[in-house]
Amino acid sequence: MRTILLLFVSVFFAVAYAQQFKDDVDRLTINPYVPPYEDLSDEASKLLHTKLTQIVTANGVADNEYITRFILTARINVITKDIVAGPPQRISQKLEITLMMGDVEADKLYSTMTITAMGVGTSETKAYIAAIKNIKPRNAEITAFMEESKQKIVDYYETHSEEIIAEAKKLASTQNYEEASTLLSSVPNVCSKCYRECSELAPSIYYDWINADGAYCLQQAQTIWAEQPNKQGAEKAMEYLSKINFAASCMPEAQKLTEQIKEKMLIEDKREWEFKMQQYKDNIEREKRQWAQYVQEYQDRHERMMAQDAQRAANQRLIIKACRDIAVERAKHQPKVINYNRILVW
Repeated sequence: MRTILLLFVSVFFAVAYAQQFKDDVDRLTINPYVPPYEDLSDEASKLLHTKLTQIVTANGVADNEYITRFILTARINVITKDIVAGPPQRISQKLEITLMMGDVEADKLYSTMTITAMGVGTSETKAYIAAIKNIKPRNAEITAFMEESKQKIVDYYETHSEEIIAEAKKLASTQNYEEASTLLSSVPNVCSKCYRECSELAPSIYYDWINADGAYCLQQAQTIWAEQPNKQGAEKAMEYLSKINFAASCMPEAQKLTEQIKEKMLIEDKREWEFKMQQYKDNIEREKRQWAQYVQEYQDRHERMMAQDAQRAANQRLIIKACRDIAVERAKHQPKVINYNRILVW
């Protein structure tokens, strides 16, 4: 049964996200970040952030604000500053801009490079903006810097593959399934060995996740119904029962409790309860139809594949993409605890 459900989980991931699958799954995720500078106005800071974003995307890297481990940032130093006589009087500045790629979680700087840029404007802010505009995202030196940085990130994952897998298993063993999925989904596709191991582990953790979540919801429903075997208790219990994934191992018990609640409520308030039960059944049937559709679509896709290895590789890519989406959704609702202050001393 576990093997069958693991296959279904893989199918679910593969098909549910097939339409959303893009080349971005192959990319590393690097976040542009501009630390606060007293001399840099908000307008200039936003422009610098835009330039860093352009560098990231121009060099085949994904920019995802919810995956924040690896960052591209910049340090600006003013080399020369001259007043140009007018009218109008202008300010000429020569900036030394140091690009830095690093890991904020490990507090590790991977690569740096320095470029110079000139800017002239009627104010210091406009001089900064003019200089920042001269940064060329596709500059050959910047491209080489990005390639070197990406390779170092790949090397990190490949050399820490066993640690990542061990940590994910540890998190899952303590029922921190969301964190485990976040960790597994952080591994980019280009890190072949680590990515493969993570994508193979992901469905198993998902299976454990829906089982644990289902068991919790069932226990809550049972407790509520035992304490309040009435209309109010039935409604509260059904709220929990409706959250149980129909592929969870506790689903037979959940259905049994549902029938018990149904029998009692039919006696007390038949018409209203029948309506609620029909809604519940409709939801279950809709999930089953979707599931059957996913399986059928998977089978159709499988028949069109020229080789089993190619199919397996495609499914693994989609599984990790699904876990990545779960991780992103989790990150949207979790506070970011990242010490960006350390970046200032890189």
